Amino acid sequence: MPTSAAENPYHLQRSAAGCLCCGSSNLQHETQIVSGFLAARAWGGPPQLTQLVCCADCGLRFFERGLSESEVARYYRSYRDAEYVRDRRRWEIFYTPTQHAAQVAWSHSAQRTEALRAALTGADAPLRFASALDHGGDHGHMLTAVEADRKAVFDPSARATLPGIDGYADSHLLPGGWDLILSCQVLEHVSVPAAYLREIGTLLADSGWLYLEVPVEQWRPAPGSDALRAAWLKLLLPSRPLLMVADLLCTASRIKLGRLPPLGFVAMREHLNYFTAAALRAILTNGGFTVHTCGINRAGQLFAVARKFATVNAGSDKTLSTITC
Repeated sequence: MPTSAAENPYHLQRSAAGCLCCGSSNLQHETQIVSGFLAARAWGGPPQLTQLVCCADCGLRFFERGLSESEVARYYRSYRDAEYVRDRRRWEIFYTPTQHAAQVAWSHSAQRTEALRAALTGADAPLRFASALDHGGDHGHMLTAVEADRKAVFDPSARATLPGIDGYADSHLLPGGWDLILSCQVLEHVSVPAAYLREIGTLLADSGWLYLEVPVEQWRPAPGSDALRAAWLKLLLPSRPLLMVADLLCTASRIKLGRLPPLGFVAMREHLNYFTAAALRAILTNGGFTVHTCGINRAGQLFAVARKFATVNAGSDKTLSTITC
């Protein structure tokens, strides 16, 4: 297996240099569909075929197509406002206002902050930090689980932060030297995860701590040949009603049953990457971090606690659980 993670800035062919986490060339490809909502919002196009790439070594799954900087800006403009919800529902039957509200409520829940607190405690992190930054942290809810003399959020949305928390919307104005950085539910959205973590590393103080959290999203692939599925998906693309119904059935089967139906597909939405514990460990290690803990937290999310350039005894490494592809 290569010793360094691959980085490919060309967002239309992300697997060109190998796995995004471990750099392996042992990759499998499955034909999938780009969501009509994502395509329309990000680059003004119709739904289209893409490939889902699975690394046989670390288990990372990622879509071949990513998003350019301009496409990211268009997609996340006024993210999850009323217009966003209305337009998304035109393509996704299941994305109802009730489902949207539940998702927002969970993201702000005490369950998540308690899981963060427990993860830091389990990694023997300090009880109090001089400074803590939530990178991509909306209004700073996750920072309520952290004791720090100074707290800040970086989020391009420029939303108002909670009292006592500084806000940064321009990455060029964001200072470095942070003792703790949180990156929660961000890495799955990023087209070049290794570059994102390298940026995080430049913001951390030497021996600074990183808490990384991503969703647990694993499933059994659809049975049948990829050629047959590709032919079936090409037939679906011109018909939005049929595509919406098929998307509903495939999404329900994947989430509720943990598998795709025959000829089923995973629509590329805003989540571009699906991580395993092995993938998280690989990308962090290759990025110059020392992983203290990695597994499933109390909120059911995949997480890792790591340090920049920290030296730890290998025998103290604690793995809570692992997920395989």
